[in-house]
Amino acid sequence: MSKQPAWSNGTDAASPREPALVAIPFLKEASGSDPVELLSDAQREKLVRLATVRELPARTVVYRAGSPADSVFIIGEGVVKSYRDLASGRRRIAAFFFARDLFGLAEAGYYVNTVQTITPVRLYDIKFDALTALFKREPDIELQFLCKVVHVLREVQHHTIIIGRRDAAGRLAMLLRLLQKQSLAQGHRDIALPMSRSDIANYLGLSPEAVSRASRRLERQGIVEFHGRGEVRVIDRQRFAAIAAAA
Repeated sequence: MSKQPAWSNGTDAASPREPALVAIPFLKEASGSDPVELLSDAQREKLVRLATVRELPARTVVYRAGSPADSVFIIGEGVVKSYRDLASGRRRIAAFFFARDLFGLAEAGYYVNTVQTITPVRLYDIKFDALTALFKREPDIELQFLCKVVHVLREVQHHTIIIGRRDAAGRLAMLLRLLQKQSLAQGHRDIALPMSRSDIANYLGLSPEAVSRASRRLERQGIVEFHGRGEVRVIDRQRFAAIAAAA
């Protein structure tokens, strides 16, 4: 793990469009059902001045559940998972976070879940004290962060719906639909699948064997095609949309 001062003039390795946040705003007419970029260039510049850029390799723990919370994080690049280890010995993944996502919200001053990188990740680490002071000076930025928090809560609700389904193939299809949105936002036709089968199982509330059976079922039905462990191609878009949307 390395730390370096956040860039401020757009000449360093990080993109001048970062740190960015995307979400569905409160007003329907503002965006329909598609996430939009929340922060202006000026607002991003103000966040840059507060942030420390952290470049982390895959499988790095960002923080552990129960540790004191002193920062929130915006992902510039990469994928992380948020999970909790249960008393039974099982692990339950609550969420995957992607580029332009926000994580690190806490309860009573402590982080609720453990967060670990899945891929190499670039994070913008912003201390709570500095962010709170910024909110007092810039209420519009506070509103955009609130919008992003509500967006995250919607995603948590969607996860509850996923694991409430009885059919494993349907759960997997819903996850793939979520990942498809991320891939399309990056301009990719196929679905990137950066997480392991174990991570997918822990997120869906299934065994790894059940995930494998669900994958084979979707392939046999001609709905999707898996290319190795890291990429999925949708073959029948209509049937894929139908199974991913079914309750």
